[in-house]
Amino acid sequence: MPGPPESAQQWYRRVSAELEAHGYRDLDWATWSSWPFEGDLRPRPLTGPAAETPRGGAGGVDCFICVAAEAGDSSYVFWHDEHALLGVPNEAQSLPFAAFLMPREHADLGDLPPATAARMGELLAAIERSACDVLEVPRIQVARWGDGQEHLHWWLYARPTGMLQLRGTFLSHWGDILPTRDPEAARADLDLVAARLVELTGGHAVPAG
Repeated sequence: MPGPPESAQQWYRRVSAELEAHGYRDLDWATWSSWPFEGDLRPRPLTGPAAETPRGGAGGVDCFICVAAEAGDSSYVFWHDEHALLGVPNEAQSLPFAAFLMPREHADLGDLPPATAARMGELLAAIERSACDVLEVPRIQVARWGDGQEHLHWWLYARPTGMLQLRGTFLSHWGDILPTRDPEAARADLDLVAARLVELTGGHAVPAG
């Protein structure tokens, strides 16, 4: 019979011993055409497990996503239906499409009601179709980091068609270091996606106020 699963402390001790003996693994990222950097990068020392810190809006208290959803804030929400909403990133973006897909009610991924979980799965496909129909992007990349805000938020990114250097794993890094777009132009593109999304799957577009 297998033993109990490895604890966080056991994981840390095992990995620390391996690092002490052999160091970090060598990776070939610098040979990838999509790697954004030149020169040597050094991993930071690994720190041990600590108490998890509360995430923003924990328990739905002071959750800015809930407030924006309730108010229909057009500066943040650009599409919604009864289950989900699409939000505009607060920071200026460099990529042709960047948005958040979130449940309307306060929930993390493991807390989603089945109907909302099913609808969000449908929406991931419909958002990609909508963005590819109206913008010159080949596909949507989806990421869920989830360590800042408790309210579930899927990051949705897209690169310009043909910009092969931005493919895959490091797209969000490219998005962080490239020059940003004019926010009004970026929002106008999001509104195009929202209008197409309404045509494909319903819901309500929320034009910028």
